[in-house]
Amino acid sequence: MQFVTDSLKWIVERTREAAVGRRNAQLLVHRAYLWTGRECYFLNVTNLSRDREIEITHVWFAVEPPVHAQPTDRPLPKRLKPGETWETWVEADRLPDLGERLFTLGRARLSTGRVINSKKNEQVRSQGTVPGEE
Repeated sequence: MQFVTDSLKWIVERTREAAVGRRNAQLLVHRAYLWTGRECYFLNVTNLSRDREIEITHVWFAVEPPVHAQPTDRPLPKRLKPGETWETWVEADRLPDLGERLFTLGRARLSTGRVINSKKNEQVRSQGTVPGEE
């Protein structure tokens, strides 16, 4: 019975999104090293909306006190087209040692006021570029 209820909720939600063109985004976090050798936590925002842009106004880790991502070459706000991704980072030494829990403490605020919680990015390549460089 729970499967049917969950399936119906999913169908209703997808139908509503299609009808109103809801802004939808995803925030993933992974740990890696910058080309400088510095260990960082990377926060990757993807616009999952089909036909609407989103604007990111803030990116941070919800620790005490909050630690904001503020690399000078990644200024906010940042507007993303549908399907576009953008990434920023926070140096690991600026964050408390919370182990795996840290991957779920990333936050991104959209211009609508909506705050997105992060999930751990399990599918990171061993090396690559940082999305959103201009």
